[in-house]
Amino acid sequence: MVVHAYYEGDARVRRYAESLAAFGHRVDVLALRAPDKPKTEELRGVHVERLPLGRKRGGTLRYLFEYLWFTFLCGLVLTWRCRRYDVVHVHNMPDFLVFAAFWPRLFGRVVLLDVHDLMPEVYCSKFKTSVRHPGIWPIRVQEWFSHRFASACVFATERFRQGAIERGTVRADRSIAVMNAADTTLFDAKKHPWRGPEDPQKFTLLYLGTVSHRHGVDQCVRVLPLAAQRIPGIELRIHCKLSEGEGKPLQELKDLAQQLGVADRVVIGPPLLLQDVPAAMSRVSVGVFTPHLDVHIDMALSLKVPEFVAMGVPVVAVRTSIMTSLFREDEVMMFADGDHAAFADCLVRLHRDPAAGRAMAQRAERFTRDHAWEAEFAGYVRLLERLTKRPVGVK
Repeated sequence: MVVHAYYEGDARVRRYAESLAAFGHRVDVLALRAPDKPKTEELRGVHVERLPLGRKRGGTLRYLFEYLWFTFLCGLVLTWRCRRYDVVHVHNMPDFLVFAAFWPRLFGRVVLLDVHDLMPEVYCSKFKTSVRHPGIWPIRVQEWFSHRFASACVFATERFRQGAIERGTVRADRSIAVMNAADTTLFDAKKHPWRGPEDPQKFTLLYLGTVSHRHGVDQCVRVLPLAAQRIPGIELRIHCKLSEGEGKPLQELKDLAQQLGVADRVVIGPPLLLQDVPAAMSRVSVGVFTPHLDVHIDMALSLKVPEFVAMGVPVVAVRTSIMTSLFREDEVMMFADGDHAAFADCLVRLHRDPAAGRAMAQRAERFTRDHAWEAEFAGYVRLLERLTKRPVGVK
């Protein structure tokens, strides 16, 4: 597996790798290297090799440098080992990282491209432009070549898959969707039952993930002065992972809280290891997912929503196409992007009627059953067996 990310923090990649290792397969992962991590490590049966490159947020040139250099490094490793692997599974972004597996593909190995996000839409979202903007065309071209180069493509949502099929980058018979499903061996509500805040006077919102404008954490801050009039104990707890040079959005969030007079209600905690997230979720009142709507956000599902749902935590979220296609209105409370009054009303309803919140969370368990990892992974195994013509899902 090849991923331009820190392996230990990427739940989707870990699920694939650990599930394959559990079947007795040898799994090597090529990933970025954080400053405090060893060059190689064995994690739950997976051999992780961290290449000499870390993540640093920046503009287009910084992204391009990281992507090209990491592709080059992975290409060197895979060229040297081109006959070693039966399958090379590459995770975007970028899509063109799949070309690091050029020589294994030439020697007849299966090369998969796992599309976590559609790159043209992501860059429209990041740089606030239209999908028809001339600057997006190079990204669309590399997407077309990358999807066509792979033996098959795996998409994180069916919406992504249908979008790619419609614009002709991949055929239906060379693609599947594997939903981002919560790891119920880790996100187990029985091990960490939802109990709410330790202080019964507190009403705690939990945000986990990237802090940036498009991820809409500012909406969680802006709702505080509105909701505080009716929920005196309301607070927002944020645990975010920051790469080098990524402190500006977080500082802007702190400044916003100061301007609105709610700085004392915003608690910014340290980054959490994946294994520590379930316990943190069990001690909050509400999980929030509040991105600003755009072409990418409308079709992208944050893994944190399925994880909150698996833990039995009530969720309040911005209404997007992907959310309404996967969850009913009585399973997750939704509000329109920017409607902070409606956001506050959702929080007040959950505060005043905790039983209704518990009932809503119980109904949302339907999603966890429908999209259990075992079922999603089974589709992936069938694809591998079809492409390799060998049994995969056996110990």
